[in-house]
Amino acid sequence: MEVFIDNLKELIFETGKSLRQLAEESNVSAMQYSRYLKGSIPTIDVTLKIAKYFDCSLDYLFGLSEDKKNKKYKTFNYDISKFLGNYNRLLKENNITHFKLVKNSEFDESIIRHWKSGSIPRLDIVYYIAKSLNGSIDDLIGRY
Repeated sequence: MEVFIDNLKELIFETGKSLRQLAEESNVSAMQYSRYLKGSIPTIDVTLKIAKYFDCSLDYLFGLSEDKKNKKYKTFNYDISKFLGNYNRLLKENNITHFKLVKNSEFDESIIRHWKSGSIPRLDIVYYIAKSLNGSIDDLIGRY
């Protein structure tokens, strides 16, 4: 997640604006920006607000892509109901099971039950999955 902090710092620096100005323009509070710059992990919704403001992909924000502008996505909307299907597709493409993937992670293997019941995955987990399976955060959350 260090890459997220570094990229966020760089994007903020490029604007030349204070956190207060960014907060007013991006609908993300200055306190939230401050917490994220210190290592807190934002929610998917807040991260998309940040990405929308800076006009970049989540993959760029988290260092999974060097391409700041990903023209594949027309909006900053997403459909989290696609997450589980996209996750299973990546597992299959990488010839790995859910249990093998989480075995070496800090996440409990039972988390998949929560996703099946409609819980939204934490962003740090989505990042871990995308990075481990050579996937995309944007694709995993069903961004369109």
